Amino acid sequence: MKTDPLQRITIEPGKCGGRPCIRGMRIRVQDILDMLAAEYV
Repeated sequence: MKTDPLQRITIEPGKCGGRPCIRGMRIRVQDILDMLAAEYV
């Protein structure tokens, strides 16, 4: 069974300034995109 990748992204007002994060973690989506753009991953 495949999971929709967008279900892993959550927005919680008290976490990471209300920015989109990976569910259950304090990793912002923007940080992951920045790393991918810089080829760090």
